[in-house]
Amino acid sequence: MKKYCFILLILFGFCFVLQANASIVKSPFHKHKKKSEQTIISGSELTDPTLKAKAVYLELEGDSVEYDHDANIYITSGMSVAHIVDQNATLEADEIIYYGSDQHVEAKGNVKITRDKIVTTGEAFKFDVTSNKYLLTNPQTALQGAIIKARNVSSLPDNQIEYEHGRLKLDQPVRMAQGFGTGRNRPRTFYSGQAARQLRKKPSWNDVSNQLKYRVTAEKIIYDKNKAYNNLTLYGTRVHFKNFSLPAAPKVTTTANSDPDVMTAPLIAPTIGTLGALGGFALGPAFNFNLTDYHILSLSPFAQVGSSYGLGGMVGFYGPTTNFQASYGSLKDRFVGVFRQELFSKHTEFRSAYNYYLEEGFLGRTLAEINVGIVDRRVWNNSFLKKFTANGVNLRSSTSWIKSDQSILPNRYKDYLKEAGDPKDFKNNAFKVEEQINIVSKPVFKLGTEKYNTSLRFRTRDAFRAYSTGDLQGVFTGGPLLDNKFGPVSFGLGYDQGFVKGQSPLFYDQYIQGKQSVSLDGDIKLSEWVTLGGYGTYNIKADELVDRQVRAKIGPKDFKMLVNWDALRQQTQFGLNFLFGQPVDFEKFVILNSQNKSGGI
Repeated sequence: MKKYCFILLILFGFCFVLQANASIVKSPFHKHKKKSEQTIISGSELTDPTLKAKAVYLELEGDSVEYDHDANIYITSGMSVAHIVDQNATLEADEIIYYGSDQHVEAKGNVKITRDKIVTTGEAFKFDVTSNKYLLTNPQTALQGAIIKARNVSSLPDNQIEYEHGRLKLDQPVRMAQGFGTGRNRPRTFYSGQAARQLRKKPSWNDVSNQLKYRVTAEKIIYDKNKAYNNLTLYGTRVHFKNFSLPAAPKVTTTANSDPDVMTAPLIAPTIGTLGALGGFALGPAFNFNLTDYHILSLSPFAQVGSSYGLGGMVGFYGPTTNFQASYGSLKDRFVGVFRQELFSKHTEFRSAYNYYLEEGFLGRTLAEINVGIVDRRVWNNSFLKKFTANGVNLRSSTSWIKSDQSILPNRYKDYLKEAGDPKDFKNNAFKVEEQINIVSKPVFKLGTEKYNTSLRFRTRDAFRAYSTGDLQGVFTGGPLLDNKFGPVSFGLGYDQGFVKGQSPLFYDQYIQGKQSVSLDGDIKLSEWVTLGGYGTYNIKADELVDRQVRAKIGPKDFKMLVNWDALRQQTQFGLNFLFGQPVDFEKFVILNSQNKSGGI
């Protein structure tokens, strides 16, 4: 889950009252009539020596300050402020009263608590110094990423904080799942790649339905700050619609953390779709276990359905910079696997694959028996390029060792590759160095309205290759691209004039799109719940439809099931895109472990 720290920051709002076992202590207070004057309480003023180590440096001020010596009551009124200097915390109210007899503090009217720029407001605040308990009525906490409103918030034993009868509302929606079940192996095309980049951006309210069709409630929400993952548990959740409600689950556990590298996954999730050249369609459960806060081990037994039936299994290891997945299927008695490791930055990765499809830039996904190498992706952009290009100059540099195997390729894919030459003339393996350049211009013109428009751009996609066999090859493509939107229909129609110079000695990476080709990639929105789309390339000279993909998005605006069928590669992928931004009404919201061993956050 990008990544909001709204739960963690709740703790800071009340940290100053939780840290002190005796934040305010007895002292011979004096009267003050000016706001600029202050009453300062420190450890040296303690009358009880047993509390000396527990005191904090406190400053009290107000327009009017009075001290009743007989009743041992200290009262400030009119813009009253209490500064907890040691903890960088401030309590403001119309009136602040300290009762020395039983050591508790009351604040009344326009209560405002500020700590580390986190602000909590309320109507009245009461704090018992000796028991370290407090109660704030009608609190509203403005946090980074969320606002919590409740009737009361109070401290509980064992360093717990409890909100009662309130609502958690997010500043921005949270992407709970994105491409779940597809990962980095989802088929990518140029046009849909642009859409994929949009999905990876921070979600906004434009991505969520603006009509509140449902409301979520929970009997109790518990957050444990000592856990990095699986730290937020909702009990008794229900989803309320207009005339009825449904129980979501008796208990839901998820992760709320501001660290983007913390990884979590449901204990049981589906394995569904095709895995490399394993053969058939895999279906089964995946069991996910956190080895550390940042790494997940996944184990999945699955059944295979194809020309016959089979059984298989998968083991996966996933982390912020390392990903590994290996599978076996009895349908074709075959192993597949892929390993990725970031090097130095997110731009560069080491990758290796066995019988597994790998993305090769604008050339699509290719399948070799073994593919081991390093890939670096960069964008060159400056003020000059921004005037003419949509996203600068995209560079993809790679070096790899490849062993090709014709037997693992789908028949249709193999037929297209054979048109490049006799397979007997190709080498079984070779080293390859490749540089790709991808440039898309800004629109030359754009006509129409927001709902009905067309625009013309130009693109060029080129690859320069050198092989250890001494072969050199250049693949150069370019042409116009029309982006169109006609109500519910959106599509990109492109023409590419291709030119290939030189030969590739490897069978698997022949250029199959043709010297003259037309590409179409688009979607039609049938309703709010159903969108159908696809991608295809047509080789004009050969009069053949080369690449064919069909996809569907099903569900409401912020909860989409995704499916993609790649006919050329015989691959099916499923996914889930789930945004959550609706408020959650709760009866109780409990924060566990709100203090550390020293008594503070």
